[in-house]
Amino acid sequence: MNSLRHYWQHLRLRWARGIPLRDTVVLVIVIGVTTPALLLLTVEQQLAQKSQQALIAQSELSLMSIGSVSIAEPMWVVDRNALDAAAGRLLENPQVIAVRIEEHLAAAPVVERLRSGYTLSLDAETRAERLRQRSQPVLRGGEALGTVTLWFDPNFGQGLLRERRSQMLWLVAVQVFASLMFLMPLLVSRVLKPVERLKAQASALLDQGEGAPAEVFDWKRQDELGLLGRHLSQVKGQLGQLFGQLENKNAQLQQMALYDQLTGLPNRSLFVDLVQREMLQARRSSQRFGIFFIDLDRFKAVNDSLGHAAGDALLVEVSRKLRETVREVDVVCRQSGDEFLILARDVAQWEVLGDMAQRVLQVVEEPVRLGTATARVSASIGISLFPDDADDFETLVKHADVAMYQAKSLGRARYSFFHSELNARLQANLELEQRLGQAIECGELVLHYQPQVDAKTGRLVGVEALVRWQHPQRGLLYPGTFIGIAEECGKIADMGVWTLSEACAQLARWKAKGLAIGVMAVNVSAQEFRDHRLLDSLQNALSRSGISPAELEIEITESVLMSETETSQRIIERMRELGVGIGIDDFGTGYSSLSYLKRLRPNQLKIDRSFVSDTATDNDSRAIVNGIVGLANALSLTVVAEGVETLEQEQFLRDTGCHTLQGYFIGRPMPVEQFEAWMSKRQRAA
Repeated sequence: MNSLRHYWQHLRLRWARGIPLRDTVVLVIVIGVTTPALLLLTVEQQLAQKSQQALIAQSELSLMSIGSVSIAEPMWVVDRNALDAAAGRLLENPQVIAVRIEEHLAAAPVVERLRSGYTLSLDAETRAERLRQRSQPVLRGGEALGTVTLWFDPNFGQGLLRERRSQMLWLVAVQVFASLMFLMPLLVSRVLKPVERLKAQASALLDQGEGAPAEVFDWKRQDELGLLGRHLSQVKGQLGQLFGQLENKNAQLQQMALYDQLTGLPNRSLFVDLVQREMLQARRSSQRFGIFFIDLDRFKAVNDSLGHAAGDALLVEVSRKLRETVREVDVVCRQSGDEFLILARDVAQWEVLGDMAQRVLQVVEEPVRLGTATARVSASIGISLFPDDADDFETLVKHADVAMYQAKSLGRARYSFFHSELNARLQANLELEQRLGQAIECGELVLHYQPQVDAKTGRLVGVEALVRWQHPQRGLLYPGTFIGIAEECGKIADMGVWTLSEACAQLARWKAKGLAIGVMAVNVSAQEFRDHRLLDSLQNALSRSGISPAELEIEITESVLMSETETSQRIIERMRELGVGIGIDDFGTGYSSLSYLKRLRPNQLKIDRSFVSDTATDNDSRAIVNGIVGLANALSLTVVAEGVETLEQEQFLRDTGCHTLQGYFIGRPMPVEQFEAWMSKRQRAA
């Protein structure tokens, strides 16, 4: 059994790998010749068996008739010897197994004769259909004298059929052998040998270029294989030309693999090799060197406004300036996009790196003429020092990158040295980013609510929902700690969906308690506002909570509206169709434009706290607040002043005509329970 299983697995593996062409041809011939012959043999055997069965049945009936006639006379004269002789003659027939003669007129015993050597029970064998029984009455002059019964051998004649089948099988074998002897030479000469030659020709295509002498394949056949061979010869010639061209350009390609194609500077691969060699040299001679990580500021604005061709020209010019600014021993590399790396060799003191970075900043900030336009960019530079900050390439570049982001956070157009505190801050941000993905699922985000009151009556007219993060280790975190990280890692949209849903649900819970809250205001960041899921999130939050769309207000900043005015207008129109209010947050701090106020028609303007905080001492701030209120009244917009922290500010804003007040003087952002307590206390005081 194991050998059969092994043989079957071997056949399956052989089939999966592919049967050789020669074996396939032989198999096809054998199957093609054998199958029709075997079908013909089967049909012939079935017809022969049916014909023979009919002849045997007719022979049995004839024997029954002959036996009945031969027995009638001895039975009439009651001649027992004659009856025995008649029974013996019937048994001489090879078809007959047994004879039984029963007399009706005389009370004579039954005559039963069996073939010599047969000892089995006639009745049992008949029931098992291993014998065939036939009976016929014996008549003389129309009078029934008795009954004769014969048992016949049902296998009589099968030997002839088996002999005929054996002869036919030999005939099929001879036919298959003859077919193979005739067809195989023809197939070998016309198919197999040309295919082997095509394989050799295809292999020669792969071998060219290795210095081996090329074999010439001349195809004179006019059939499909000959045509394929001539095509392969043409392909070989074309490949030969391509190999020649590739060999000629191989050196150029190797050179291109190590240098940036746009600027001609070494690319990162070459720079890594040069820095690692410098490390070996620095370790042997106890020297130091620095790595600059340079990122161009406002480069995207040049690309977007002047086009990518102008951006490429700017990169080329900056690369030229960097090469001219650094020393000859230093290496400038373009890492990617608008990022560059500099290897500053043989640095005795870190002040040398500072002086070099300052020169780089100055040359980068010089205006660059790009056609008819002039572009001006700056650079943020991070610096790490070998071996003080790291002793391997990846860590050196990583630390320089961290320092570069520190320079950007300090206002751009400056350089910053790496130190461990920066790395610790980066690691903390990375940990926050990783944990932020679980904050929503684990229920760590919470909303605090800051009240908004009517400036004249002090009546509560709304609340602003402000998100907080109840971090399991660091405690309650404010938005300034994690909102920027959420925007960078792409979690801000999910956070916004949760904030909308939770704020609407909380307003519904307050309404169910009979608390008159007013309008629920929710801040939406620039990424959330442009996200295609914002409108769906709004509709889902409203439908699940059951609150009216008029009870929800979305606050967005001026910069969101100014960046994509047409897109913003379409989104605001959809919100207006839903019945949701629109508020402009931090109005006056961005690119204030009367045209977008006219086109987008928000519901309210929110004066930034920077103007409100200075109203007690700064005439300009008071004038700006008066101007915003007057503008809002002219456009029939509601004005909300945030950051109200003193009684004097409240009085000034009320006198100015501001409609709604919000700030610590009114109430801090509070969790739900504390906000409800604040409401109860305010109602009792009223």
